[in-house]
Amino acid sequence: MSYFALLKTAWKSGDFKLSAKEASEKDADPTLSRARVTQEMEEIIEREAGDAVYCLNVHREGIMKLAPFVKFREEKFGAVLFETRSEKVYTLSQTGAAVVREVLAGADAKTLIDNLKVKYEDKTGKMEKEALAFLSQLKEKGLVTE
Repeated sequence: MSYFALLKTAWKSGDFKLSAKEASEKDADPTLSRARVTQEMEEIIEREAGDAVYCLNVHREGIMKLAPFVKFREEKFGAVLFETRSEKVYTLSQTGAAVVREVLAGADAKTLIDNLKVKYEDKTGKMEKEALAFLSQLKEKGLVTE
């Protein structure tokens, strides 16, 4: 049984024990199998990293946070907000994803804007207005709470 097959089976069944037969089987290509598992684990870690910050900030008072039924996931194009109650999916641009990351980090509206100004150059001054409008939309839809 390959390393990858073993992990996949164990993950699905919850049983991480090997029979003597399974333990004696050799991986066809252990390097390839291990590399694939490592890659998948790194993707999971990257995807779930935002949840750790959310868990640390969820109980602080006076800060914005995602509603309990909203999940955030980074993607190559930006990000996705998934509202689990109605099963609605909202796709976010890179800028929208940056705003939600600030929310997850526990920023209030003023701090959020200040952090975005530090990270992104905004010569036109439109960013602040657009970010605040986007936050307002997130709140109206019930995706972000204070």
